[in-house]
Amino acid sequence: MKKKIRIIKVLILVIIILLAGFTYYYSHSIAPEGYEIQESTITNDSLPEEFNNFKIGFISDINLEDSSDIERLGEIVASLNDQNVDMVIFGGDLFQSSAFETEKVISTLSNINSKFGKFAVLGEKDLTIATDVTAILNEGGFEVLHNEYRPIYYKNASISLFGLESNGDISGLLNDNNKDSYKLAVVHEPDYFTTTAKSAIALQLSGHTMGGYIRLPIIGGLFTKTNGSTYVSGRHTIDDSELIISNGLGMENGYEYRLFCPNQINIVTLKK
Repeated sequence: MKKKIRIIKVLILVIIILLAGFTYYYSHSIAPEGYEIQESTITNDSLPEEFNNFKIGFISDINLEDSSDIERLGEIVASLNDQNVDMVIFGGDLFQSSAFETEKVISTLSNINSKFGKFAVLGEKDLTIATDVTAILNEGGFEVLHNEYRPIYYKNASISLFGLESNGDISGLLNDNNKDSYKLAVVHEPDYFTTTAKSAIALQLSGHTMGGYIRLPIIGGLFTKTNGSTYVSGRHTIDDSELIISNGLGMENGYEYRLFCPNQINIVTLKK
């Protein structure tokens, strides 16, 4: 009997070791390279009827570091194009640090298809090389919004797009043309949602946090950042305003793993 118990204990220990080994391998070698299509539907009464079912492709935190990342970005672009979206938005942090192989990056970004525009905001890494990143995004077909407002026209109706950098205050961008419109705010850091919601935005799109890298039930994302600690991943609501946080599409130095927190291409469908 004692021998059987000893064998069972050894088997349990072996299983635990194997599971731990697989988890480590998966989180460091498999999950960081993969990505999923994360679909969301946002319903808000302020949306013009003409924009019902308008589809937005949202990508963020690509964090390019070497040539293989650019090749992988090409695969991501092909997957995004398969979604046949109406508009594409980039939420910031194109490079891990300095810009490199810019012509290849521009060519890859240029391959992104969008019927009604490609827009971008800068993340905290981008801001350290803002001139370079802005030029690359512009040449790749993106309009970079630096605390700016743009009307988005579709089927004789319009909604308001606000692209923000390191703040959530859109009050200075409101005017008679947009103050009562459907408001879509894009800001890299999600914690600015507490501010944008005060201006009755319908939706904020953010990245920055990488979803917390490791996401556990109830607990959520384990790792937080400055301006990404109150809201770390998923969807959140304040009154009639909603926030969607992308897990991003790349890794960062010192955090080159993922578990239950996959890279994402976010597809957001607007509903009336």
